[in-house]
Amino acid sequence: MSKEAKILLLIAALFTLAIGISNIFVNIFLWKNSNDFILICKYNLMHYIFTPLMFIVGGYISKRKNGIWSLRIGIFFFIVFFVFILWFKDNVISYVYPLGILFGIASGFYWLSYNVLSYDFTSTNNRDTFNGFNGFVCGIAAAIAPFSASYIIENYKGLGYTIVFGISLALFIILILVSLILKSKNFDKNLDFRKVFGRNSSEWGYIQKSFIAYGFRDVIIFFVVTILIYTTTKSEITLGRLTLLTSLISSAAYYIEQRIIKPKRRMISLYIGAVFMFLSTIGIVVNISFITLLIFMIVNPMFFPFFYIPMNSASFNILDKEHEECMRIEYIINKDIALNIGRIISTFILIGLLTFVKNSRALNYFLLFISCSQFISIYFLRKLSVLNTKID
Repeated sequence: MSKEAKILLLIAALFTLAIGISNIFVNIFLWKNSNDFILICKYNLMHYIFTPLMFIVGGYISKRKNGIWSLRIGIFFFIVFFVFILWFKDNVISYVYPLGILFGIASGFYWLSYNVLSYDFTSTNNRDTFNGFNGFVCGIAAAIAPFSASYIIENYKGLGYTIVFGISLALFIILILVSLILKSKNFDKNLDFRKVFGRNSSEWGYIQKSFIAYGFRDVIIFFVVTILIYTTTKSEITLGRLTLLTSLISSAAYYIEQRIIKPKRRMISLYIGAVFMFLSTIGIVVNISFITLLIFMIVNPMFFPFFYIPMNSASFNILDKEHEECMRIEYIINKDIALNIGRIISTFILIGLLTFVKNSRALNYFLLFISCSQFISIYFLRKLSVLNTKID
């Protein structure tokens, strides 16, 4: 891998540490101050709506300049996000919409840049390796962060959340400085909105549909499970320990996947990942308890990389195959719009179920529904030639 790719991995690790030390506890902080699942859904919904919008703005900036500008803007808005939380503290639930919007703006700029730079600093031959190492280093950072945060919250009653959010703020300031090391050429081009919103090709159309379907599950299942763990155990330290376990398993799984899954095995990897991702949720669909949540937290991260790495690499490899490298920003925005369409629809369904369905098992049925979505993704992904052959 190039020097720039290695620096990008360092940025990814620091970012995961900064977000990991506080992100799951933002949802818990909101829950403790509101006891309102729908309010937390609305916070996350604002995030999912504004992320793709900022992908478009960040894409325009990246085309006119380069991806590093968008990266720094994203990090700046994460700093504003944590200043906002620290300023309003216990009154933050009154500002749940602007809080979600801020997080969405920051995420959009950051992830647009990260995806663009990931493409620019890698090639078809080492992209799976980069994604594997990315999952590995981020898994280590994600293991350290929530457990450390839970320890601080548990041992500094009253000040714990303030300290945790303050640490995240400090780490993002460090990230701004690290980003100054990265160098990338300017492109001085305009964003092609036909590529941003279009189908573009038959193969890319399959990518769009697969990411919409995957978006139904994606991060939604994790914020739901996080709240369920806290309401079941009433303990931040238990949540931190489970997250530590999950992250260590995930990190090992990413490393194993990038070692054993080569181009000819990508479809097998997808099927293995999808089946076990589904099986991991069966327990909490039948009965939400500490044991079934523990099973999910062990099995899901063990097999998730086997599904996600081939899917994500395929989206980049299509650009190489169709010689659309100069349009990579437009394709990345296009993919993220598809992903967030799935997230938004899924969150609206969850809000609707919690609002209108007076059934104690409504959440169980929702978890069953989203736990099947990766099979819809596979239906479209199996049509891709880049998952069945190596691109030279």
